Amino acid sequence: MIDTTRRTFAKSASWKLLGFITIMVLSYIVTASFQEATLLAIAYQTTMFVFYFIHEKVWSRIKWGRTCGLFIQMTGLSGAGKTTIAKRAGERLKKRGIQVEVIDGDEYRKNLCDDLGFSREDREENIKRLSFVGKILTRNNVVGIMSAINPYNSTREYIKKNNERSRLVHIKCDLKEAIERDVKGLYKRALLPEKDPAYIPNFTGISDVFEEPLEDDLCVNTQDLTVMEAVIKLEKFILSQVTKN
Repeated sequence: MIDTTRRTFAKSASWKLLGFITIMVLSYIVTASFQEATLLAIAYQTTMFVFYFIHEKVWSRIKWGRTCGLFIQMTGLSGAGKTTIAKRAGERLKKRGIQVEVIDGDEYRKNLCDDLGFSREDREENIKRLSFVGKILTRNNVVGIMSAINPYNSTREYIKKNNERSRLVHIKCDLKEAIERDVKGLYKRALLPEKDPAYIPNFTGISDVFEEPLEDDLCVNTQDLTVMEAVIKLEKFILSQVTKN
C-alpha cells in the first residue's frame, strides 16, 4: 500500500511534535526554566529543518545507490523454469528494497488476455499486452519480470524497440529435457492424436515453432544450473542493470 498525502503529512507532523516535546523535556531538566527550554526546542527544530532541507537537496543530486525501472522479457519453452526463477529472483530482490512485479503469462492469460487464443497473431498480441504492462512498471521505477514462452523473434524485437529499458533473458532448456520434466502434463497432451479430446493444438515446440533468440542479453541454461544458481544469475544481472553507480 502507498500512503496518501494526508497520511504522510500526519506522520511527519506527529514525528516533529514528538521531537519537539522530547527536546523541551530534556532542556527543562538541564535548565529548570520553561522559557529557556521552549526557546531551545524551537531553535533546535528550526535548525534541523534547515539542515534537513539542505541535506535532501544534496542527496537528490547524487545517483549512487538509486535504482531505475527495468523490464525483463523472458523467453523459453514450457517447463524451462521461467516462472520459478522469476518468482524466486523477485523475492530476493524485494529483500534488497527493490520494487518487483512478476508478470506471469499464465495468470494474465486468465484475465487481461482471456479473449486471445493460441494462433501466432494471438500469441504475439498476448506478449505485446504483457510488455505494455511492463513498460508502465518500468516508467514507475519497478522491475517487471515477464514469465512467458514468448516464442517469436519478431515479438521480442518489437518489445526491445518500444522499451529501451527492456532486456531479453533466455531461460534455455532443450525440448527433450522439457518433455521429461512436463510438470503440468502439457507436453503429454500436445503429443496425443489430434482427435483426442485432451489434445492441445498449437503447442510451442511440438505443433508450433519456438524460435531461438537471435541475440539475448542473458542466457540461463537450466540444464547446466541448479534452480538456486539460475535464480542468483538472474538476480545479479538485474542488479547490474538497475543500480545507478
